[in-house]
Amino acid sequence: MKMFRWQKLPSDVVRQSHSMWAVVPSTSKELIEPDYASLELLFSLPPTPPKEKTRPKLKKTKEHLCLSYSSNEEIATMIQKGDRSKLDAETLKQLLKLLPKEHEGHHTGDAGGFKISALLRLTETKANQSHITLLHHILEEVGKHHTDLLQLPRDLEFVSKAAGIRFDVLRAEAGASLKKLLEIEKRLLLSPDDLKIQHGKSVQDSLSDLKDLQKEFATIERKKEELADYLCEDRNKMSLEDVFRTMKTFRELFLKALQENQERKEQATKSEKRKKQLKGEDAKRLKGEYGKRSNKN
Repeated sequence: MKMFRWQKLPSDVVRQSHSMWAVVPSTSKELIEPDYASLELLFSLPPTPPKEKTRPKLKKTKEHLCLSYSSNEEIATMIQKGDRSKLDAETLKQLLKLLPKEHEGHHTGDAGGFKISALLRLTETKANQSHITLLHHILEEVGKHHTDLLQLPRDLEFVSKAAGIRFDVLRAEAGASLKKLLEIEKRLLLSPDDLKIQHGKSVQDSLSDLKDLQKEFATIERKKEELADYLCEDRNKMSLEDVFRTMKTFRELFLKALQENQERKEQATKSEKRKKQLKGEDAKRLKGEYGKRSNKN
């Protein structure tokens, strides 16, 4: 299978009580078993014969398996069906020796989840068919089982609009404005009564608004920490701007893939209709030619 270069999260991390991955238990009935056969068909790597000098001896193993070691489809089918009768420890050891070199050096093992930024890499894994990526395939499968999830772009629209907001800049500007207003308030206390009457209320109203805004920033900071825990990110390193930008980009990729899937279906329907039309025209032409020959005879 082709590599999906994700940033995996260990199971012990994602199972923390506030993690998004801990919300859905592993035994949930809503979980969908991947279609391994279609994944194997779309994303399998072309077989690369190992060099003779490093090629493991598999004669006994192949006889035991009754299949070729390069037949990934058969192995995938066995695993999918839970057939372990032919996969003993020695056989698995031999199969592991045949893993492509591309897998070496990459993290493997049990991943309990992945970083949110990995969503943007779904389009980097290309299928064997032209213009199809892992994201296209996922949306096709989602459309079969959970059509409501295809409305995700609608839910992300508001988040996408926040992608350009710089909270650190806003907070700094609000802090600077509050500092200036406090200085004005001090000067106003030493001013004549007519100035106090003229500007006192507006200064106090502005101070009240800015203090409320500071409270809102404090709330945003708390929510940011909760979001970091939810996404299994570092509280001190996670940036809201980066999260919103990721969501905006993913939403755009999502919509683009949906549109391309729909266009591909429409094109396939037109192509099939055209084939049937040509087949009918050929049948009519052959029938006409046969009729002409019959009349001549």
